Amino acid sequence: MYKPVKTYAVILVSTLVLSQSFGYGAYAAPASVPAPKSAASAVFTLDRLGSVALKSNVGVKLTDMDIFAQPGGNILTYTLRYNNDSGSSVALIDYFSRITTPGGTVVQGKPVTSDSSIKRIPAHSSQSITYYVNIGKAANVNGVKVSVFGWDFNSTDYQKRLGIFTVPDHYSTVVPKGQSQKIMMNGLPVMAKAESLQKIQMNGKTYLKAGISLVNQGAKALSDPGYKAYLKSSGGSVFALSLTDDSSSFKVQPQEKKTIYYLTEMPSYMKTDNMQLQWALEDEVLKVSLPVKSFHLPAVTVLDSTVPNYAVKKLMIAGNAVETQLKGATMYAENGSAKWSLQFRFKNLGNKPVTLPAYEFAVKTAEGYSIPVDAKALANLALKPLDEKIIDLGADVPLKLNQGSLQLQMSEPPAQDKIIFPAARYAIPYSRENSSVPGVETLFENSHGTFAVKLSSYQRVPWEDGDQIAAKVAIRNASSRTVQMPSLKALIKTEMNDLSGSAKMLGQNGPVSLAPNETAEMYVLANVPYSLGVDQLRIILQETIGDEAKPFLALNAHSLSSKINTAPAGSTYHIQTAGKKAEIRERKSTVYGESNSNLIYTELEMTSEEARQSKPVRLVAFYKTHDNQYYEATVSQSSNIVSPKGKNLITVWSKLPLSVDTSKLVLYLGAGIEEGKLAEAEGTITGYVDAFGLSLSPSGKPPVSNLKNVDLFPYSLSINKAESTLNEGADVVETLIRYTLTKNGDFETGTYEHKIVLEFIDPLDQSTEITLTPGTDWTIGNNKSYNTTLKNSLYKKLAGGNIRVNLYDEFQGRRMLLGTEYYPIQYIKTETKDNDTKER
Repeated sequence: MYKPVKTYAVILVSTLVLSQSFGYGAYAAPASVPAPKSAASAVFTLDRLGSVALKSNVGVKLTDMDIFAQPGGNILTYTLRYNNDSGSSVALIDYFSRITTPGGTVVQGKPVTSDSSIKRIPAHSSQSITYYVNIGKAANVNGVKVSVFGWDFNSTDYQKRLGIFTVPDHYSTVVPKGQSQKIMMNGLPVMAKAESLQKIQMNGKTYLKAGISLVNQGAKALSDPGYKAYLKSSGGSVFALSLTDDSSSFKVQPQEKKTIYYLTEMPSYMKTDNMQLQWALEDEVLKVSLPVKSFHLPAVTVLDSTVPNYAVKKLMIAGNAVETQLKGATMYAENGSAKWSLQFRFKNLGNKPVTLPAYEFAVKTAEGYSIPVDAKALANLALKPLDEKIIDLGADVPLKLNQGSLQLQMSEPPAQDKIIFPAARYAIPYSRENSSVPGVETLFENSHGTFAVKLSSYQRVPWEDGDQIAAKVAIRNASSRTVQMPSLKALIKTEMNDLSGSAKMLGQNGPVSLAPNETAEMYVLANVPYSLGVDQLRIILQETIGDEAKPFLALNAHSLSSKINTAPAGSTYHIQTAGKKAEIRERKSTVYGESNSNLIYTELEMTSEEARQSKPVRLVAFYKTHDNQYYEATVSQSSNIVSPKGKNLITVWSKLPLSVDTSKLVLYLGAGIEEGKLAEAEGTITGYVDAFGLSLSPSGKPPVSNLKNVDLFPYSLSINKAESTLNEGADVVETLIRYTLTKNGDFETGTYEHKIVLEFIDPLDQSTEITLTPGTDWTIGNNKSYNTTLKNSLYKKLAGGNIRVNLYDEFQGRRMLLGTEYYPIQYIKTETKDNDTKER
């Protein structure tokens, strides 16, 4: 009996579905299931309406609903989530649902194509299925009823209403401003949010650009699902949106957040408040557009898309990132026209070749004119990966127009059924020279923007057989937009002398972008005879374009006074050189004496104050006496990269005449430079900047009476025991030294140039010396041993005594006694044995 009834039910279902695909039948509906009170707190979710029981341990919830307006009737979609907690699967053919509009129209829902293959809900599982209906002219979902039915062959119409979901009046299908909505896209969970709405006005047209962020919460990359996007105004007007070129064919990696942008053109008079963006998906089988989700867009902002002078803009062309830049601009006047020559740069940053579109160029003037640009060089221009090419553009602009506010507009080539939107606008630079007074900011404007310049500091320091002057120039972006400074070179002059032959620059080796109020600092250096007085300085910075140079700014300084900060003895100094910030202090200074000169020796402890690992500054050093004499010093330091708070041990030394008072020395230090950059380990230093002084406190320690914990920083040495042995009648003393040598591993160090000298003085007052290098001749470790032999024919007459051990620190051939200790000699007598043979 079961099989015929089941077959009849299937036929009946088919008949009902077909009858409703051609019209809107009216059906009596039982009383609706009232929504729980908590439903009023829902913003745009429907799962709080409760669940309808289909049978024991099987229920269904209404989880989503949306509507999409179309000329052939508005399409409403709704999603039901089936929960099967029973022990057997549930056939969906036994259940169906109908929509009742507030106007009374009743229509049965049909699964969308992507869900139409789902026929059963397995035991102990859940499944969401989306249905669609054509609701005619009904425009919203508030008050819509979703009735759930099951087949009942005991009733007259073979069906039984199991429950009703009524969409409350406060429910909205549109995601509120500032909120995210979880959406399944290509089977992946994605959090979507309306981020921005920008308005751009050009050439009498208004463009709107909407941004939607996507956070991929799935386990694989999300590809473009192919949604159609529409922009709805508050008055009900609808505009089709297109993905911008740089958002087309997007991909979002797992856990990545990416913002995609849509673009449309709309009338300039259209109000842009309370606008919505709606996604729709074309069901190719059903030939209908299904709503996906709608978003309230943020308030519109006006976008200025002009690229600053010489700045770079990246465009997406055929899936490749392409860098564009108006690299240069020159003009000359002829017959009432400004003849402009423009150099435009393209660079392919992608990993595949790209042929550039036939972009159209035009010069836009402040007066509203559009001047055509000759762009023949762009025809069929192809770029290989990382390939860079510069094309020449030409335009004639009437001289009566403002030449200082021109823009170069680049537009996509015309195409049918496509919004032609300017790809970019580039400010055309216009040069004008200005000057500045030292010590005070002076505003000036050139083709790159508006700047404020000042001489931040001036130092005159010893260098080789003369002096070096170092002027620190600060250039601040005084405009409200980001600008780009070009490559610069310097000319430098005093009152009557041109020092440009030795001039060099540090800190500005190429174009530099400056945000509003951001400052670029650079150094201009030149060599001068130490006898030459410098009271006035003129610095000219020139912009370099290839082999050509033109003035960028001129800076004049008067009444110059060199200022070098000096830290008191025992204190620290903070090096502020960019990328090399560190704290430096004197660890110790000492003097190695000699009959005809002294050697001043200083150990410096430098601690990195950078937030990232960095290479320490390479120091240049001079010792300055109280009567302003300078002695160039040798610096030994490590070039290894140090971590934040990492330490360096730096040694500095110089030979001084005996007449120099070493108790009043100041150590002058600076950051070494080479070829326009901070000096590296192996380069030749050509000068230094950011000089400062450390007042020293040279001191010496008296020799200690035992050789325990002797400071040989970063080493520490202890001679634990010295065992000397003399056999009766022998001419050698065998000595075994047991020692402990440790090294402080907190410091990076340069080449360790100290030596340990052990002097053994025997009971005959004869001296024997051994020179050792810590870490090599004497290895690091506890209770290590070292053997040596003292030989003298007179030892045969000794019967004991002591060995005196003197420990010296030897540096650059000069010695300093660190300590002395006596060790006894163990005398071993030879035993005499009676070898006579006794006869019996």
